[in-house]
Amino acid sequence: MWWRYPYNPTAYDDDWEDQPGQGVFYLWGLGVVLPLALIGYGSYAIAVRQISFGGQISMTLHGPNAIAFGIAWVSAAVFVHCHYFWGNIFDQAWFAVVGKIFGACGFIASLAFLGIRNGVLGIG
Repeated sequence: MWWRYPYNPTAYDDDWEDQPGQGVFYLWGLGVVLPLALIGYGSYAIAVRQISFGGQISMTLHGPNAIAFGIAWVSAAVFVHCHYFWGNIFDQAWFAVVGKIFGACGFIASLAFLGIRNGVLGIG
């Protein structure tokens, strides 16, 4: 893991920058099924423009906040798909790396928008 000195990742460590773990579970489970679930949840938030989440203390987002929340989930799905699916097939092909960069940028930008709009400005 990252706390070992010197850090030398093995084949069983997934550090999001190198080739992911090999196998059917990683390729199809984490590379296809998980992103489809994330896209479904994000698309629902974008289409309905309202999403509620949380346990005992729940939060409901409306309008642009719900859209930003949905874009964050879709971007996370793009990142996970590019890492586990394309990273397993082509071993860090350029489009797998670029897809992870775009997915991470979309995720960070939408959460920053959501945090500023909902958290700082208080626009719900």
